[in-house]
Amino acid sequence: MNADISADTFRPSRHFDSVVVGQGQVLVDSAINEQSSIDRHREATTTSDVVGPSGAPKDGGGFAVTVAPDGLDLLLSPGRMYVDGIVCVNEPPAVGAAVVSTTALVVDTAVAGGVRFAPGQWIDVAGTGSTTRVQVVAVAGRSLTLQSSVAGLTAGTPVTVTPVTSLRHQPDRPTFDPFAAGDPTRLAANAYRVELDVWHRHISELVDPSIREVALGDAESSTRLKVVWQVRVAPAGAVGGGSCAVPAGPHPAQLIASTVPGAPSDDPCELPDEAGYRGLENQLYRVEVHSATPSGVVLKWQRDNASTSSPVLSLGSTLLLDGMGRDNGFTSAAYVEVTDEALTLEQAVSDLLAVTAPPEQGRRTIGLAGTPSAARLDRNPVAIVWDGRIDIDLTSPSAAAPVALERGVQVVFVPGAARSGDYWLIPARTSNSAGGGSITWPTADDGVALPRPPHGTRHHVESLAIVDATAATFSSAAGSVRECRALFPPLTAITASDVSVDPVPCAFTGVATVQDAIDALCQRGSGLCTATATPGPGWEKVFDSIPAGADAQVCFPIGTYDVAAPVAVSGKGHLVLHGAGAGSVLAGTGTETIITFVGCASVTVQSLAARGGTGAQGGIGGILTFTNCGAVTVRDCTFTGAAQTTRQASCLRTTGGSLTVEGSRFDVGDRQVGVLATNPTGVSVTGSQFTVATPPAGPAGPVKLTALEKAQARRLLLSDLATTAAGKSRVGVKIGAQTFSFATTPVGATVWPAVLTQSFTAMRDFQTATDKVLRTVFAGTATAAAAPLVQFVQDRIVSRRVAVMAQAIVVGGSSVGDVRITGNDIHSAVQGVHVAASQAGPRAGSAALFAGRVTISGNRIGVLVPPEGARGRHAIFVGNAAVVRIDANDISYDSRAEGDRITTEGVRVFGFITQALIVRDNVVDSFPGGIALHLFQLRGKGEGTRPRVYAAEDNLLIGSSGSITVTGPLSALVTFRGNRPGPPDKA
Repeated sequence: MNADISADTFRPSRHFDSVVVGQGQVLVDSAINEQSSIDRHREATTTSDVVGPSGAPKDGGGFAVTVAPDGLDLLLSPGRMYVDGIVCVNEPPAVGAAVVSTTALVVDTAVAGGVRFAPGQWIDVAGTGSTTRVQVVAVAGRSLTLQSSVAGLTAGTPVTVTPVTSLRHQPDRPTFDPFAAGDPTRLAANAYRVELDVWHRHISELVDPSIREVALGDAESSTRLKVVWQVRVAPAGAVGGGSCAVPAGPHPAQLIASTVPGAPSDDPCELPDEAGYRGLENQLYRVEVHSATPSGVVLKWQRDNASTSSPVLSLGSTLLLDGMGRDNGFTSAAYVEVTDEALTLEQAVSDLLAVTAPPEQGRRTIGLAGTPSAARLDRNPVAIVWDGRIDIDLTSPSAAAPVALERGVQVVFVPGAARSGDYWLIPARTSNSAGGGSITWPTADDGVALPRPPHGTRHHVESLAIVDATAATFSSAAGSVRECRALFPPLTAITASDVSVDPVPCAFTGVATVQDAIDALCQRGSGLCTATATPGPGWEKVFDSIPAGADAQVCFPIGTYDVAAPVAVSGKGHLVLHGAGAGSVLAGTGTETIITFVGCASVTVQSLAARGGTGAQGGIGGILTFTNCGAVTVRDCTFTGAAQTTRQASCLRTTGGSLTVEGSRFDVGDRQVGVLATNPTGVSVTGSQFTVATPPAGPAGPVKLTALEKAQARRLLLSDLATTAAGKSRVGVKIGAQTFSFATTPVGATVWPAVLTQSFTAMRDFQTATDKVLRTVFAGTATAAAAPLVQFVQDRIVSRRVAVMAQAIVVGGSSVGDVRITGNDIHSAVQGVHVAASQAGPRAGSAALFAGRVTISGNRIGVLVPPEGARGRHAIFVGNAAVVRIDANDISYDSRAEGDRITTEGVRVFGFITQALIVRDNVVDSFPGGIALHLFQLRGKGEGTRPRVYAAEDNLLIGSSGSITVTGPLSALVTFRGNRPGPPDKA
């Protein structure tokens, strides 16, 4: 505030409740102002606690946004709204008017509620038994010409006219045209967020003469704080979109104020050269931002809070003032700021000019170094005295150096977001001691001055609506105005429609309030269940009772629900399958897939157990499979997969639509998949567990080997065929005219000579003979002579077999939306999390496929490589995506494969990351490959200069030689910080 105050002492962090004045104590202005600030802070805090951050009353609430009939303006309903506890009132007053004709009126005053009647403005005309909204097309003094006739008006009849507050015509913002031709701020075809910007403005008698107490003569009256609200529009995205959330602004600029010894001075008003403030008078320094750009900032300062001002009667390089200000302050002015009402309300840059000719005795003119160009005489110009100006070049190395104001006071500007009018107050107090005076400024424990944000002006911004616009008008089509205001009822009129409800426990869909829940219960009829399944044969017929496109909740009481073939559920509406927990079991007998859902509006599965069988349906089927269902939600369920000999089954499979998995357990079959989502619009997997199901005991006799196990056995029993002599672990054979030998085990060295002839005509004959023996060994049907090889395979491979899941969570396909995988536990997986857009077969065009925003956070993942080895192992893999965030994961590695030479990364990112990649706070334990980032650049215009943020920070790699490696054309963009054991930090 630009009042001549001694200090602004209110600090919310002190938790003072009131000012107490004792007998004989001096009551200073700062104490009275602090009490006022305490009261305002308490009222705003209490209101915010009751209303919330913002809100409008359901009855009497204002600021509802509608599009004007001509589409060129946004109209605001009258009433109240609260923003951060501050009440904003839109109360345009009704003024009297005389009817000239049905299209012409003469109003009693040309200004109503601070808004001057103007062409383009909308008004409500009342007095004919009804109220008519009409637009003003011309104004001449107090005469208004209307766009269209108002029915029922008779010449000479009195009526009342109420101006309609709008975006273009509002009390505390100058009139403007958002679609003005040639204006660089003209609106385009986009969605716009209509925002209410609220702030406090200091009002003196220069701004509002009505606050002056004429009985005091020339003495100044107390000033006021006014709540100023302004409606503005900000871009919110494409037409039809946009969010009501007001984006957080950048970090504000800060200031550091301190005192230092100065050079000796002959000024009788200045103390000798000593530490601290050296003035002989107490002052309240005001340092204010005059203008700011990315490369520089101009500050201005004044020792009396810039409280000396005067109306300007004539503009030019010589100003004609209405007066000399407090204590003839203009006679000693170093700089004069010339501003006006419009510049102040728009927080626009005014003129700050040096004084070249101070006022002469008895005259009210002052000479300036230039002619003011921003202020206008018709907008009530005002001149303000400043004692100094500071120009700071933010690109200069000296920008952070302290700048002296005067008398031992110095400041340092800390760059950040700054706007014209931001200010800091520095109370300076003189001292009678030899140690000098001091300033009031926050300091650290060691006495070093701390940076602090501006004292003001603080802006409070809240959204009113999202509106769509073309390049010429606001859209009035249905849905083009989307409400953002929160409405609240009086405490004495709260109804069920005002109370929110959690829809989860009762599996409601589209329910937000208690009244919605009551209505939904009434529609359900008896009980929560539309249909109830009965354990035993034929239970699947429960779905036949649900009509096509109908919504239903199907309940599964405790029991087992067996099926020998997949159950098909197609074309239903919103379905909820609700069980009683682990006791409600869907079981496949001879089928890995129990239910397939196709083309349902949404499916929610809650509190059910599902156990898959071993029969294959082709592809990687899921125990529950969903195809083209709008939204799939799985909550508090348990899945148990059956072991297959190859990767061919999953616990949960979706194609298309969105997938949400919460708090569920997946006992994944050996070599199988947990969750597989293809072409999802979005995926969220949170708070779930993935372990390996214990394989069932197999039948007595030979165990069927997997392909990898056969390859491992073949390497052990017959490898390295070469033209070398036979030896202890090598068996010799003659092929054609050459002598060969191959490596084998000690058992093989005894068995092979007994089951093979010693010579072969050709290499093909040798391969045929050895393949025949190995096939019988793998099948357990070997001859007596080869039986030791069967036992060797049993002891060396089968008995060491461990159960692993092939993949825990896989998200892929040609179209992948946002992916969020957080807070999950994954154990014994060859691949933990795999997210990558891809497409089988040829693809039209050359554009890359991308996922949206990928977040993999707070997971614990244990990778296990089985004895026979595996390819494509990793804890986390992400391919092409817009934004990737991998943070706070705890991942570990264990390999049972002897001589394993395949490098395994804990985190692997490979592809095009178009916007941001953050790999942070991960613990990577024992992975030979550590973290590997392969970053490629898309082809195309502008791709080389696209802004990107790549960072690897605070990751801990332990228990291996692995590190963080970065390759690819964009590797130089990666920032390193705090990684252990490396690489070194690099900005």
